[in-house]
Amino acid sequence: MKSQNQIAKETRGFTTEVENNLFISKSDVELITLLKSNNPKERTSSATILGQRKSEKAIFALCEQLKNEKALYSKIAISEALGKIGKPAINELVKYLGKIGNNQHKTLPKKIFNKWSYPLPRDIVARTICKIGESILVDLNNILVNGNKKQIYEVIDAIGSISFYSENKISFEILEKSLQKYSDDEIIKWKITRALSAFPSKKSELILLNILKTSKKPELKWEAVRSLGLICKEVPEELLIAKNDKNDNVKKMVSLAIKKIGSN
Repeated sequence: MKSQNQIAKETRGFTTEVENNLFISKSDVELITLLKSNNPKERTSSATILGQRKSEKAIFALCEQLKNEKALYSKIAISEALGKIGKPAINELVKYLGKIGNNQHKTLPKKIFNKWSYPLPRDIVARTICKIGESILVDLNNILVNGNKKQIYEVIDAIGSISFYSENKISFEILEKSLQKYSDDEIIKWKITRALSAFPSKKSELILLNILKTSKKPELKWEAVRSLGLICKEVPEELLIAKNDKNDNVKKMVSLAIKKIGSN
């Protein structure tokens, strides 16, 4: 007899490997059709097998279902499938950046992020794109240059995350130019400030120190401090001065950053 917890998980599309394997004999066309099944477990299993096959013919259907999917485990399976299909999915995926759900940053954050990992993108499509990895950084750089504002807001998170974990530095100049181009957009400026934590260099350090010294927004200042904590090998004098900032979150982040630099 199934427990209430098992029933609840299955309602949200949870499946086992054994259950997924029952779908292996189905064609891609059948699996694509089942992405719209009324049964969330069938949607999960179909997406899982399509991802294992890296089925390029399923890209559009997977993206459309990602947009509409409500069941948690089914949505995860669809995102994983697109990540496994990889680079061929990027042109379709970018069309959905900023358009699914309402979890994206609309305003500057009220709290500091006090972990030293790179924050998981809040946009489900940006999160999916991150699963593909550094092979698509050139594509993402192009979106940063030519995309619309919704796409730009979310692609910065993807670029930052991929660059941070892959240590690939090809996006630095594009981010630097975008910081200048969108200097009047607080969200973009804040996101790029965070993304610079993926690019340890003297140039990044100087950009971040300038933001710390000149910005009137505490949110930008504490994000600059956090990035400095990740890329600096020695504590800059400006960081010591910022210990006396009027904003408590900035001061807290300065303390954390100084400890982080000391442990590097």
